[in-house]
Amino acid sequence: MAVTATKAKPTAAPGGKGKGGGGSPNPKKQNTKKQQQQRSQAPKRAPKAAAVDPPLECSKADFAALLGDAAGLANFEEAAVELLDCARYGEVDACRAILDVWSQKHTPNDERNDDDAKSSSADGDAEQDDAEQRPTTMVDAKDASHSTPLHKACANGHASTVQLLLSRGASHAPNDSGNTPLHWAAGAGHAACVRLLLDHYDALSAKGTDDTQNDDTQKPLDVLLKNGFGRSALTEGFASGDTKTVEHLLNHGSAEEERLIGGLDKKEVGEAEAGEVATGGKREGKQEGIVHEFDFLRGVDEGEAERNDEERPSVFIRELPIAHADDPFGQAPIEDTTGLGVWCASLVMAWWLASSSMVDRMKGKSVLELGAGCGIPALTAAVHGRPASVAITDLNPETIENIRHNIGLNGCDTEVVTAASIDWGDESTYPPEKLDFVVCSDCIYQKDIVPLLKRVAAGLLKPNGSFLYVAPDGGRDGLPEFIAAMKADGFECVREEAAPEAYKCNPLSSGDDEDCFLHFGELAGTTYVLYEFRRC
Repeated sequence: MAVTATKAKPTAAPGGKGKGGGGSPNPKKQNTKKQQQQRSQAPKRAPKAAAVDPPLECSKADFAALLGDAAGLANFEEAAVELLDCARYGEVDACRAILDVWSQKHTPNDERNDDDAKSSSADGDAEQDDAEQRPTTMVDAKDASHSTPLHKACANGHASTVQLLLSRGASHAPNDSGNTPLHWAAGAGHAACVRLLLDHYDALSAKGTDDTQNDDTQKPLDVLLKNGFGRSALTEGFASGDTKTVEHLLNHGSAEEERLIGGLDKKEVGEAEAGEVATGGKREGKQEGIVHEFDFLRGVDEGEAERNDEERPSVFIRELPIAHADDPFGQAPIEDTTGLGVWCASLVMAWWLASSSMVDRMKGKSVLELGAGCGIPALTAAVHGRPASVAITDLNPETIENIRHNIGLNGCDTEVVTAASIDWGDESTYPPEKLDFVVCSDCIYQKDIVPLLKRVAAGLLKPNGSFLYVAPDGGRDGLPEFIAAMKADGFECVREEAAPEAYKCNPLSSGDDEDCFLHFGELAGTTYVLYEFRRC
């Protein structure tokens, strides 16, 4: 998802597009350069130190009770599950108690009793294989996707828990999707966790111990290391939109300028890194990317009764690894490949367009999506309603090709639903007929783009046509100016309100909350605003 951009993905998620055309400078590319300049001009920080145990947050009596609870856990596996849950919810003293008791008490192999050892060789081999999949230390306990307590604490921004786990020797290892704890901390914009991770492993390496020289998981972190979707922690940090997070990542030694601009050490994403296409949790074929199945009517629709299954079609969207993931914005708008990922603001827009009121309003109308990326909102409008026409537009050729793929995935009538390239600065690329609805999700990242996007909206809409926009409530340079501009001179603001909580629910048809968090981690924790501007 994601470069969330949430995920200021800013809040950014792999999210903003920066789709301005007409030779306008790419705002996010400029922001990257600003951060590089700030890094070179910033005063030097104090020497980095490895993490130490944080102080107790509870009383000594309460901690004694926690130690008793930890000692009462039945076995290593039960203790591991409890540690993972406590790390996820930031229960730092409960984590401390479990580690105090179980780090010294047992390792998984210690739990095999004499009867187990005397079992048949076949059973013994199977049990040995199972044991080999377990961690050798409690602090590196793993869940089914091989995410560790450090993953859980980083994803949820529990800095004191992260500090404790690092102090106890937690490894910075990737899970099954290639995401490290740093990926998750950066994607969610948890700057304190990002700094703890970077400083801790830098300090360990600086000590030059034999352990750190032989253990890859204890070496300095690489902020440009890609996960299985071709995204680095730096990309995820930009997606989160959190300024401090991006600052920490860019200030790290692994964010060398030569690598940032595609230099000698840059590693291209291959098929093995990008992953295979996954549908319903299963892998199919050897294509790059993943196919998400969305149900934007899983919950109650605007207070009405839940629709029948036959009235709840799925929307299928292929998300691809962002090309050149460590420099996805390119030198010009046409080179911006961030639209290959799914951004959370587009999911909120899709929930909105799937609502009964919007389905009714768009029936028989013409709809166009600007900066569409994967095309989720426009395809949702097409799948759930009966617009007369739906145009899904972007600028980057790879993004347009993926939009066409997604149109085919959903079985849309290609006479009604089309993909097209629009350069915002070139009116000759606009469709010849004016439109009833233009929709756009989180495309403002810099003040310079404000007049251009307003000019595009005005140039595309019929009189009384509606421009629908969704964005986080903050963290976007130029957003206040854009909203102010749209409230004057040719437009009337007829709706401005926070998106309902239902629009931030898990949209996956599977209902898998862990999968939702993995791909759209910032969705639930960000406030999004729905805007509607009517063309006067």
